[in-house]
Amino acid sequence: MNLDHALGRQTSAATERGTMARLGSNLAFASISQILRYAAPLLIYPFLTRKLGVEAFGAFSTIMAVGLMCSVFVEFGYGLMSVRELASGDRKATAAVVFELCLGRGIMLLAVAAWLAVICHYVDLLPDWPSYFAALAIALVYGHSASWYYIAMERSKGLAALDLCCSLGTFALILFCVRGPGHVLLAVWIFVIPLFLNAVYGHIQAVRSYGFQFVPISSLFASMAQSLRFFFFTGFPSLTNRWSVVALAIWSEPLQVVYFSAGEKLTTAAINSTVPITRILLPRISRMMAGDPSAAYSEIRKFTVIVAGLYLGAAIATVALSKLIFTLMFGAKLAAGYPVFAAQMVMVPFAATSRVLAQVGFTTFKKEGFCAVVFIASTMAYIVMSTLLAKDGGGIGIGSARAVVELIVFAVFIRSFVRIGRDMKRGGDPNPSFMDMGK
Repeated sequence: MNLDHALGRQTSAATERGTMARLGSNLAFASISQILRYAAPLLIYPFLTRKLGVEAFGAFSTIMAVGLMCSVFVEFGYGLMSVRELASGDRKATAAVVFELCLGRGIMLLAVAAWLAVICHYVDLLPDWPSYFAALAIALVYGHSASWYYIAMERSKGLAALDLCCSLGTFALILFCVRGPGHVLLAVWIFVIPLFLNAVYGHIQAVRSYGFQFVPISSLFASMAQSLRFFFFTGFPSLTNRWSVVALAIWSEPLQVVYFSAGEKLTTAAINSTVPITRILLPRISRMMAGDPSAAYSEIRKFTVIVAGLYLGAAIATVALSKLIFTLMFGAKLAAGYPVFAAQMVMVPFAATSRVLAQVGFTTFKKEGFCAVVFIASTMAYIVMSTLLAKDGGGIGIGSARAVVELIVFAVFIRSFVRIGRDMKRGGDPNPSFMDMGK
């Protein structure tokens, strides 16, 4: 009996070591993929600011911002929903998921194309039809990303390799093809081509792995209704980022668009640097939740405190060195925009910690609905505030408004999370109702 027990312990320890090694490997490659996705623009944009010039770079930034905002609607929450559904392992069900995802995103792309055409007809947002189609192409390639397939199959290494190829290809094409202010649209299409090839290849691999099962129209609309919940949860924070540049393009000066767009690349990269960690840790904490909710809560709390501390320290240092960083990244011609960048950086600790707490904490406690309501309300409030401040406040006004909104979201999330911990200590329900969480 003792021998069997010892062998069992050795086997369990070996399994745990294997699990941790796999977790570390996935985390490393997921981090590489995320770094590549956001580091490439940070390398390319300084080059573009110098080659295109201030005015042309403002036009480029507007097209990219419009396309990225539209891509949130095209994606429509299908990515996260599909990862969860594909984990079931039912080949018939997963084949249907692939069909629903492809057709659902296709329908959303057509809707977005019509919506954008109407907006551009009444609002001076994009100057001409070539710019419209370029923005739509950005929406297509980002909205139809196949990263969901690699995440569901736990092929982080493959995703990192493809992202590396895309980044190198884009950088090389930009470096050798973009020569002056007249190459604005060329620069946009250079971003599109590698991402399009990447998406096509990923979807072909997904069909080979899962199949492609046609479903009735009723099932398709049911899946769209389900993905809507994930869209509210994941899409609205992204819309907040994209709306900032669009608001400045409509109501402020072109130079403010350039300043804010340049700084937004840095702040978005900082916030999204938490994505690989949350993706990897979410399954682990979910398993802990099933066995020991108190331990899961403690792990979430520890992780949240660490992230908050790291990002707060980094933000303080970045604001103090904002003039030096902004000038080194984007050149002396844009050096005057460093106060806009400093205002943008204030919200980073709040936004990053809120995303971690929502995606790891509240998701574990099955409170996606609560997070969705908070993000919807905060996005609506930010749209109103930024619309009022864009004309007179410029980039600094919008950056300050974003900081205020993110601080409020952070406070609401912390208060609700502390409430869950108190209920657990009293032996109450660790998954309180939405109304209780607001008390």
